[in-house]
Amino acid sequence: MLINSVSETIRKYNMLEPGERVMVALSGGADSVSLLLALKELDYSVFAVHVNHHLRGEESDRDEAFCMALCERLGIELHVEHVDVRSYSSETGKSTEESARILRYEALRKHSDGCKIATAHNLDDCFETTLFNLVRGCGIGGLTGIPPVRDNIIRPLIGTRKAEILEFLDSKGESYVTDSTNLEDDCSRNIIRLNVIPELIRINPSLLKTYKSSLENFESAENYIDKETEKLLEASETAFPEDCDDFILANALGEILRKNGVEPSKQKVDELKSLVRTGGKINLKKGVYAICEDRKLRITGEREPNPEPIQLSDTGIYTWGTTVIEFTEISQFDISTHNKRSLKWLIDKDRIKGNLIVRSYQGSEKIRLQGNGFTSTVKKLLASVPAENRQSVPIISDDMGAIFVAGHGVSERVSCSENTSVALKINVREKFDKRDD
Repeated sequence: MLINSVSETIRKYNMLEPGERVMVALSGGADSVSLLLALKELDYSVFAVHVNHHLRGEESDRDEAFCMALCERLGIELHVEHVDVRSYSSETGKSTEESARILRYEALRKHSDGCKIATAHNLDDCFETTLFNLVRGCGIGGLTGIPPVRDNIIRPLIGTRKAEILEFLDSKGESYVTDSTNLEDDCSRNIIRLNVIPELIRINPSLLKTYKSSLENFESAENYIDKETEKLLEASETAFPEDCDDFILANALGEILRKNGVEPSKQKVDELKSLVRTGGKINLKKGVYAICEDRKLRITGEREPNPEPIQLSDTGIYTWGTTVIEFTEISQFDISTHNKRSLKWLIDKDRIKGNLIVRSYQGSEKIRLQGNGFTSTVKKLLASVPAENRQSVPIISDDMGAIFVAGHGVSERVSCSENTSVALKINVREKFDKRDD
């Protein structure tokens, strides 16, 4: 039964606490409707967000109207967001699919207010992703398909088959809408969904049940490999051991390449493996070299030295590398005059512990950003920044650790509240923008 499947998945991956407030990304399709109903039946504090991408004309508006009527009938709070995918795609050069995904998650996070975001990916979707990854070529991570949990995004239906979802809705007498573009085999994913998977099920009617069992093995293998890779990376800070496993070595070298802004192709990894064994120097890309001596590997290149840390006082304008950081004091602070977005750049002055320092990020330090509701490593926050540029991203810390990451906001530990009397506003800009002419 679907309710039991959802409950078990939530427990297995520690997705939610009993009665926790959670957002459902509601498209109006069978999957998201069943997810909404299941979480409500399991007594979670549910609210929903529908994102209208305006890609399917009247059909997009139909979906929005359906979601509004459904939530009104169920007594569930609903927020509707409108995004212009075509304009964004034109401006950025990204595909329509990628643009829709980016804008959709931005819209969802806008309303999350620290809550978990539940999306309705199911076991069929996960299998489809595994096949898609295999077609393109992948490692063990690609075999695991869609992760059940990623940061504050959870997928309670990830262990549930599509057939179970449709049976559940039929038993409830609930309707749903269908995205007509999902019925057209005009892209790789739809070809796999509409043509390949039905043939595989014809060969093995228990295919998805078998896949679910295999998925647990894939996940266990991935977790083991990740742990062993991390151990090897830690050991490699001194030198790579003589007897390290070849597969784990390849994974560790791939991670080192990523950290240094080099795409970890098989050729590059093989070159590094040979370098670790024999020593020497190779060119990884323009201006970036790998040097190994006595199994000690280092990546070097023609790049600017990292800016030195500087100490900050409460207010003023500071230059750190190519960045200008401006602190402005707001006395008699009133939180009611600020929206959630502006609070990301405000610090409660009285919550600062000791000295303020601006510096580069350090190792595996962690931060719980205001409004996110979960703790993340600074390294993960900077994952989209090329490895060679990450040390130039300003991090502000006090005596207890990082309290601000440029581009992401302030730590929950020093964020403003109704009790804040004096706030510090942080403004970060590049040194050579128009204000510095």
